[in-house]
This record gives sequence, structure tokens and C-alpha cells, in this order.
Amino acid sequence: MCGIVSTFYPDNVQAPTPDDLKKRLEAALENIKYRGPDSRGTYISPDARVGLGHVRLSIIDLETGQQPLSDEDDLIHCVVAGEIYDHDRIRAEMQEQGYSFKTKSDSELVVQLYKRDGYNCLFHLRGEFVFILYDVKRRLQFIARDRFGIKPLYYTNSNGCYMFGSEIKTFMGLGWKAEWDMESIIQNGIFGDDRTVFQGVKKLPPGYFAVIKASGEMQTQAYWDHTFPDPKAPPPGTLENMIETTRERLVDAVRLRMRADVPWAVYLSGGIDSSAVAGIATQLLREKNPDAKLTTFTLAYVEDPATDETPAATRTAAHLGAEMVVVPATEAALVEQFEESIWHSELPGSTFHGAGKLLLSNAVRKAGFKVALSGEGSDESFGGYPWFPPDLLREADPAAESLGIPLPSERERQMLLQGYSAMARMPVLPANAQSRPKSDGPRPLINISSHMFLAPASAPLSAPSLSPATLAKFGNPDPVRWFEEAVDARVRQKSIEGQWHSLNVALYCVSKTFMTNVILNINGDLNDMAQSIESRPAFLDHHFVEYINSLPPNLKIRPIKSDGPGGWALGEKWILRQAVKPFVTEEMYLRKKAPFNPPPAPRPKGSTDLLPLQKRLQERVTKEAVDRLGFFNWQFVQAQLEGYLADPTYPVQVLLDPRARLLMIVLSYITLQERFDVAPFKG
Repeated sequence: MCGIVSTFYPDNVQAPTPDDLKKRLEAALENIKYRGPDSRGTYISPDARVGLGHVRLSIIDLETGQQPLSDEDDLIHCVVAGEIYDHDRIRAEMQEQGYSFKTKSDSELVVQLYKRDGYNCLFHLRGEFVFILYDVKRRLQFIARDRFGIKPLYYTNSNGCYMFGSEIKTFMGLGWKAEWDMESIIQNGIFGDDRTVFQGVKKLPPGYFAVIKASGEMQTQAYWDHTFPDPKAPPPGTLENMIETTRERLVDAVRLRMRADVPWAVYLSGGIDSSAVAGIATQLLREKNPDAKLTTFTLAYVEDPATDETPAATRTAAHLGAEMVVVPATEAALVEQFEESIWHSELPGSTFHGAGKLLLSNAVRKAGFKVALSGEGSDESFGGYPWFPPDLLREADPAAESLGIPLPSERERQMLLQGYSAMARMPVLPANAQSRPKSDGPRPLINISSHMFLAPASAPLSAPSLSPATLAKFGNPDPVRWFEEAVDARVRQKSIEGQWHSLNVALYCVSKTFMTNVILNINGDLNDMAQSIESRPAFLDHHFVEYINSLPPNLKIRPIKSDGPGGWALGEKWILRQAVKPFVTEEMYLRKKAPFNPPPAPRPKGSTDLLPLQKRLQERVTKEAVDRLGFFNWQFVQAQLEGYLADPTYPVQVLLDPRARLLMIVLSYITLQERFDVAPFKG
């Protein structure tokens, strides 16, 4: 899976000496050595204007897959992180065409495909990857990130030098100094667009490539994006055919991700997504060896039975005959890992997701595995989160109607919309939102409501929590508006003009924000690779996702006749459940999604002892530490801290006390300031 870093000094910038550049690259790689404990390597151009660095986690071609890679003429040099699937077939095709390979590594495809197809090489790459390629003759760097942003890639320009890296902390070794990007922090750019918490440091967006030329010019361009059919377009087949094709494409995605030259396992929760991956993998293994056994790893929230999915996961593992490893996650253990997960995530956090993933991936590594298949990315294609139903119900679905399946009438759909919006505690976007009178305020830029819940939930900073000087300079937080403005203008147009169904618009927006920045980076790569574990999300195979995107919205979330209020209920991820039914238990086929975000267990009745999270917040969120940040209002933070310590609440739906969430955000920034040596914000 690996980690990469690069430097590029344009002609108008003084380049370092080769020795100095070598030292800087080595320092950068040292900061991410856990991403590649097996080997490391560097390339430095003769004029020291270009440097490439790589740390390797050996997965494919253990003997000869060292990097940086080069072609036979030493005119193309490249570092790659991630996995490229179906590489054997493409390699054989290219060898027949006369292209030669030095290794059996999947990564070397990038070099030879670039020689053949130039920038169009990206269209042939299937998997999760980032790469940085230097073309000696053309004196340019070509950099790309996979279609979904499974692998992170950051960039900045420091004193005229372009820097790219798998993690922001690589730049520290290259001489970069961190500063806060206050507008990004306040307006949620860190989750809503390509910004980070640091000034001038950005994420290369998913499905994008960049080109830097010797003149200093840098351009970025999209090579892939989600697309959805017009709501009136006919579905891509019969109902039975769509279920079967969904099944076939998912099986193919899992099969490709089982390829490794090292042991691999499966992350197994109590949900249908990871259970389906485990079930498919087991069947594929047993096609070759009837006695084959899978090894699964499950995070167990042992202090709170209401949120612990271990019993359901245990029944799935038993059904599959899998070896199951249970990883206990107490509040104390999660608190102990929280700040470390912030350092690796390079993002503020208000939950224990990252800490839990550190515990889980650590157990996988200690058991001798390097690869873990996961169920991430399913909810973003099939509408699995609670904020999606209102956008499904906002408008009719002519494609689903053409299949002849029972669907609610217009009146019934509006009743369902009101009910689900209330359940999810979401605002209901008026049906005539795009034609509201001027006095009602600015019109929404997109015709959905999911982001009205999601944007504030992912940005718990409020105006009272920020210092007066900060608010005077940057204004009050308005994450919903900033979220809307970050969405591609062409997608906003499709939403406003009804060219995409509102559920599909919501799926698009969530995949570009919440999925990439939270699910994949915090719950995925950054906390997996902190323990030298490569995670492979089969649901994010682009061939699979492109097909799912073509399906009618009401097959993803299916209205089903019910005896309940209004006569209808919504079936979660309906077509996925039909597709994976042969691979999962009846319990899992019927089980509803449970949020994977447990709170601390309540204090014993009558006890006033502080729980682990309370103790850590009391110790670390001090006036001195908060004042050093420079942008929080200590009086407000102090009141939240005192209230949470004295009388914590334990909300339903596995959420944390809102005061605890804010305080965890504050602690996140304290941690980032300490680890990245960030100067206080001066207002």
C-alpha cells in the first residue's frame, strides 16, 4: 500500500543540492515510515529539481517490487501507493505489444501505460491508488488520485517548491511550516471541499490528476466523476436482471481484492456490508479449497451491549465457519488512542471512529496480516444513512414506476417525507424551494436536504465557541452554504433543473465530502496505515459503482407496503440485500443498519467519579492550551467543560453529549498544534 512524497522546483526557484534534497526526502519518509516498514527508496534528478520518495508495504511481488520505479531508458520515474487490480491481464496485453517490464509489481503498470497512453493511462487503472510520475524529457510531474479518494494525497507550495505527499506530515521533513487555515476551519472546508486545517495545504480531489511543468505552471483536471441518468430514462434491465448484475459485479470486485502475496483478513461488523464481503470471499475461497477458512476481526464495544455488534458478527462468522478475532474496545482504550488517531487523521474528530480503527488495525497487524477487506463505501451508493430517505421522497421516480413495482402515491409520498424528516431531525426543503420570494433569504444552491443535516453535524463549531476577534475577521460559521458552494456547478445545475433525481444528487454530495474525508480517511486509510494495514473496500470498485449509479433510486431505498402509519415503510439498501442474500444469514438479510458510533457507557447510578473521557478532557482542555490556539472563546469552552464534567448526558441513537463533541474538537486542535508545531492564531 505504501507512502509517497515528492518535490518539484520550477526553473525560477533555487533548487537545493542533491545531498540536501536527499536528507529532506529521508526526513519526510521517516515521518510516515509506518506506511511502508518493508523498504524505502528515493530518486533525485541530476539537477535536484525533482525528488521522489517511497516507503513500501510489500503486498504484490515481494521480491522485485521496490520503488521508485523507472522505465528501461531511465526517462520515466514513478512512485505509486495503493493497489491496481486486473494488472496481470493488462501486463500480458502490453507485453504482446512490445512493452517490457522489470518487475511483476502492479505498480509498474503506471510507467508503461504512461509511455503508451500518456495522461489517458488513468482510464485503464482499476483500484485504489495515488502516484507521482516524472517525465525527464518533458520535464514535468504527472500526479493522480484514484476515483473515490480511497488513498489520500495532499499538496502545497512552500517557498516556490511544489510538494506532494500521502500525509501532510511528510511536508514537515521538507522544511514546510504549518499555519492554521482559519476560514477552512470555521466554514468546514476540511470536510466540505479540498482544503485542510493548514494554510495552503490541499487535497488532490478524488478522480483528479495534476500536471506541474518546469515553468512553474500547475494544472488540475478531473478524469472521472459520478454520473447518473435522467430520472425519466428507462432502467438498465428487468428487476431480476438488475439484481443479478449487482451480484455479479460485487462478486467480481471482491474476487479482485482477494489477490495478494501476503495473508489477508476481513473487517467484520454486525452489518450487511461487511457480512456480504465476508460471505462472498468465503465462497470464492472454497471454490478452490472446500476447507478454506476466513479470518475476521470485529471491534467489540464491551461496556455497552446496546451498541455492541459482536453478537451479530459472531453469528455471521459461525455461519461462514470463519476464524473470528474479537477486539475489545473499552472507553479507556478508545480515549487512550484518541489523540494518536487525530495525529494520523490530520483532522479534528468528535467521535471515537478513528480511535476504534486504530485498535482494530493494530490487532490485525499483531495477528500477522497486512491486508483487510472492508465493507466501506456501500452506504454512499445505496443510500444507507438516515438522512437519505427525505431526498428519495422529494420527487417521483419514473424509472422505478416503469418497472411496475408498487410505489406510494403522491400524497402518500409526501406523508412519508414528513415522517422521515422528523425521524432524522432534518429540515424539510420546500417543494418550491427554487422559487421562494426574495424576502425568504438566499435560495438553496442544490435541491436536496441531506446536507442541511450533514454539514452542521460534521462541523460542531458554533459562533459562541469562537473568539470575538475570529468572528470579526471570518464571520459566523455557515457550513451549509459553504457545502453548497463547494459542489461542482454542473451538479448544482443538474439538481436545480431536475436532470438528476434528488437522491442521486445527495449520494453525489455525500460521496465527495463525508465519504472521502471521514469514512475513507479517518475510518480507512490513515488509521489503517498507521498500523501498516492495507484496507480494500470492494464496494468502491468503479465498475460496480458506475452500474449502481444507473439503477432507479427506489431500488436502492425501496418503498414497501406496510401496516404502519401511512401504509408504507422504506427498505434499506433493498437491491443490495436481494443481491447478497445467497451469501449472508437470514438475520443479516433482515437486520436494519445501526450507527457505528457508541458513546461512553453511563456512569454507575449514584457515582460521581469521572469517566475516562471526562478525565482526559479535564486534563488536556485547559485555559493555557485553549488560549495558545488563539481562536476559541475560553469562557464558552470552560462552561461546556464544567457542565459536561458535572452532569454528562447520554443521548439516544448512540450519539455523544454535544458538549463532549465540542470538547473533543478542541482537544483535536490542541493535539494538532502540538504535533505540527503550529503557531497561535493572532486574529
